[in-house]
Amino acid sequence: MIKVVSWNIELGLGVETAIENLATIAELQDPDILLLQEMSPDSTRRIADELGMAFRYSAPAHHPKTKQPFGNAVLSPWPLTETTEIPLPHSARVQGQTRAATSATVTVDGVVVIAYSVHIETVLLELRRRRHQVRTVAEHAAGSPAPGPAVIGGDFNSASKRSLTAFDRTLDGFGFHRLTGADPTFGRFGRPFALDHIYGRHLELIEAGVARAATASDHQPVWAYVRPGIGGLH
Repeated sequence: MIKVVSWNIELGLGVETAIENLATIAELQDPDILLLQEMSPDSTRRIADELGMAFRYSAPAHHPKTKQPFGNAVLSPWPLTETTEIPLPHSARVQGQTRAATSATVTVDGVVVIAYSVHIETVLLELRRRRHQVRTVAEHAAGSPAPGPAVIGGDFNSASKRSLTAFDRTLDGFGFHRLTGADPTFGRFGRPFALDHIYGRHLELIEAGVARAATASDHQPVWAYVRPGIGGLH
């Protein structure tokens, strides 16, 4: 069984609380694969050191608020190899910021899994272009030398059912199925949004959910238990 957790930790801040959450909340404890978004190198390293994990990180840009690199990370207590930064097409409408996905190969108790940490652009970018970003990650996974088990997790900014359906269909076309449900992970203007998801290829879903007790970010983390096989929510 493999445990995957994905969490957008707002601007890489609140790291001490995030470490406490990851160490004490049952759904978040001891992940085999931990996917983080909105991270800086220092915040990623602090979490990795505290949890005894290796990590791979990439950031295509700095955030205008923090002036720090703004990127994604893959962490694991298992061996990590073959790190890749996958530039995503289309920049942010207002700030012109670029995005990229981070991937690493994780060998979990002998099972080789390619893991992708992603942060898709916000709804200010047209859906067809955000779908292009999702497709870019899926195409990279499809071109991997050994297209076996893989996970794509992160903040998809899927603020509408239409966008989530579009991302589901795009990833389904490459053999990925959504492992997590469509429960809210973020709130804004008094409305809940299901922004954060984990997709799997050649992985059978055992159980998944949202860690409601987490307090370190404006996003709540999602988690999934999987095993090699086939099967998701779609």
